[in-house]
Amino acid sequence: MQRKFSVVHWREAFVLSRFQHPVLATALFVVICSLTPAHASDVNEESSLKKTEASAFVEFPSAPKNTPYSMVAGLDSMKPTSTFVYANEHADQYAAYWRAANVNGETDNSSKGVVVFIHGGCWLSAFDMSHAYAFATGVSQAGYDVWSIEYRRAGNGGEWPVALQDITLGLQKIEVLAQAGVNLEHITIVGHSAGGHLAAMLGLQLIDVLPVSVKQADVIGLAAIMDVSQYANGANSCQTATPQFMAGMPDEQPQSYYLANPQNFSAIGEKLGHFQLLQGNADTIVPELQAHHQNAKTIKLDGVGHFDWIHPGSDAFKQLLRQLDINAKK
Repeated sequence: MQRKFSVVHWREAFVLSRFQHPVLATALFVVICSLTPAHASDVNEESSLKKTEASAFVEFPSAPKNTPYSMVAGLDSMKPTSTFVYANEHADQYAAYWRAANVNGETDNSSKGVVVFIHGGCWLSAFDMSHAYAFATGVSQAGYDVWSIEYRRAGNGGEWPVALQDITLGLQKIEVLAQAGVNLEHITIVGHSAGGHLAAMLGLQLIDVLPVSVKQADVIGLAAIMDVSQYANGANSCQTATPQFMAGMPDEQPQSYYLANPQNFSAIGEKLGHFQLLQGNADTIVPELQAHHQNAKTIKLDGVGHFDWIHPGSDAFKQLLRQLDINAKK
């Protein structure tokens, strides 16, 4: 049985051109290719599809700036329209799909586009995608199809680089939507917090493994961790979780930290469209100095905290929707 990503000369040349250090570039390329599960493409579609009924339209309460996590976790949400397994090594290797809905909670055939979402949670297995169900509901009710990727995380086998490998497989699985008639020519990859880090890594290094139906992808980081080495040296609860994800501190795992750091990559290639970082200046979990990349446009909001971005009743969430609409017109 062949691996899903074989090491071919043209792809190696493409990936190497994105790195500042050719030896380490080769190392990451080999890691990603060699770790990809061989059986991922062999999952039976019929058994992997789990349909659920859509709930009624959800009215979200207004959220204050610097919204606490408890307010996000307590929100109502719609169940996914469907779930799809993309590999069968672990129960967390699946994607949940919310079809674009109108104000009556009915599926809408006039979708504005497709949002691929990668949730955060300090890369830890303690936090799964369920805390962002309200986010996915809000985006789908705004007229977008949502493809939310669950992935292994630190604590359940998802330490670096396995989480990124899973995200890549989850992205490729989106082809099933094209087969169902969803337009995938242009997608937007959105990641929050640690998920923003993985979204940036996907967009900056692995854009050449986009599904064949996808012609271009935008990348938007919401309070994204953009410098893992710097972040690992911080003192808050999420910063101190970084060594668990990275199997050590930067001085103990210098090569891994180099390969996992978006700052060491350049955004090139016609398949990568907009690259944007949305950040609040009241964020105490991911400090605003993280919102920087040489190829990204940074948009900062006053008084916005870490969880505002995933609360559909917040000003920050409305800013994200405006950005999605603006990007779609350019």
